[in-house]
Amino acid sequence: MKKRTLFICGVIGFCVASAQQVTPLWKEFAEAKKNGATATLPDFSYAGYHFSEKEIPDQSKRKKFSVTDFGAVPNDAAFDDEAIQKAIDAAEKHPGGAVVYFPAGKYLIAPDNDSLKQIRISKSNIVLKGSGSGAGGTEIFQANMRLNGRQFLFMPSSNKTQKITTVTKNAVRESFWLEVADASALKEGQDIVLRHRSEEFTKLYFSPLALKPEWTRLFGDKGGMQVQEIHTIEKIEGNRIKLRNPLHIDVVLVKSASFDIYNFISIEECGIEDIRFSSNWKSYPEEFVHHKNGIHDYAYEAVGMEYIKNSWIRNCVFSDWNEAIMIRAGYQVSILNVDFVGKKGHTSVHARTGYGVLIKKCHFNNAQHHGAGTGYSAAGTVITQCTLGTDQNFDIHSGQPYATLFDDIDGGVFYNLGGPEPGHPHHGKQLVLWNFYHKSAKDQHYNFWDMTRRRNYTIAQPLLVGFQSNNKVNFENVGINESQRKAVYPKSLFEAQLQLRLQKNKQ
Repeated sequence: MKKRTLFICGVIGFCVASAQQVTPLWKEFAEAKKNGATATLPDFSYAGYHFSEKEIPDQSKRKKFSVTDFGAVPNDAAFDDEAIQKAIDAAEKHPGGAVVYFPAGKYLIAPDNDSLKQIRISKSNIVLKGSGSGAGGTEIFQANMRLNGRQFLFMPSSNKTQKITTVTKNAVRESFWLEVADASALKEGQDIVLRHRSEEFTKLYFSPLALKPEWTRLFGDKGGMQVQEIHTIEKIEGNRIKLRNPLHIDVVLVKSASFDIYNFISIEECGIEDIRFSSNWKSYPEEFVHHKNGIHDYAYEAVGMEYIKNSWIRNCVFSDWNEAIMIRAGYQVSILNVDFVGKKGHTSVHARTGYGVLIKKCHFNNAQHHGAGTGYSAAGTVITQCTLGTDQNFDIHSGQPYATLFDDIDGGVFYNLGGPEPGHPHHGKQLVLWNFYHKSAKDQHYNFWDMTRRRNYTIAQPLLVGFQSNNKVNFENVGINESQRKAVYPKSLFEAQLQLRLQKNKQ
């Protein structure tokens, strides 16, 4: 009997011949977008630099400030921290920002153990660019441990936010309109944060799932899951505001606390390109043990990006790090084509309290205990087309992130999720595993709402589509499990959703 060839046309704008199964959830999503309905799946396409609508700009014609012009000397025994900071300061003074350029060679940083010393980028339009992350390129080497001190920190010098107004009407997730008490202090194009926290809303959100008393951060007058979605205002009509990017949570007004609108302060158009970051963790006389102590978890930390918008890290290598990349309150941030290698450490790249962080075509190689991770109210995080090692786990680090996509992933596992028990559950609703190929040394059983164990898997009704594995894997407390052990079409949910949205915008 001949294998049936399936032709799919129209809903995603092109025709494809495939023996893969077109999953019902994808059909439902495409129909919902066509008809203006709410789909089961979130729209994950609003992730990455400028919501993945623009290419990251070429830096070759921009003004360059070479670190060697400020005293840095590659391949010598002297430390280059001061010279690098001087080059950054000069670039920040240049109108419109500039590129801080690292000619080929090895640069030394961190001459002491002072974790309060950092190389700071606090203004927009600054890009750190090397001469390539491979042999003959640029290497930045952290010589001494600086416990809990990220060596390159992108963060605005001031981040004072204030409440602007209050939401006055319920709104459905994946919709774009909010009604507020007073829109007079808002303007089109403004970035805002939708904030809420209450025990009352939390219980409604997770119902009918039970909540453990040990999850103490959810309870009390100041308790509850934290909602901190970042959005851009596209249009204002009276006291109604239309958002550029969709809500990923149902706004349900409760008596105990309001949903409030705050301003979002950030720097933007910042990046890191073509650099190999390495550290002396490789010479520490112990092999990594997860949570053994602060040294094992946080001795060498490379890059932090906080309160940053439309920014990126691409074509870099991180070798021998306890923590490589931390993104906090990132909005439309892309991590592209990054490799993590070397002596095993703690975390590779982690996205917290932001919206639309895209981690794409990265390779994790068991170089850290955790592959890409998320936590603490992050929404719309997308990890797509990445590879992990066998039994390397993704970190869903409590604090109730929601609407997270693991998409077209080769390798990795989901046991031993992180975070302190008072901050559980690990994840809210709409965790989607799409064409995820699970690789473990032995069979695995996942109970996604396990109320008995301390280091458990508390994920609210995850959606599994096309889940595959090299060994037997079974589940309890899954929301949806479509086509287990079979790859589905489209191969990448993120890419298909993005193409559908961009085509609709052209119409």
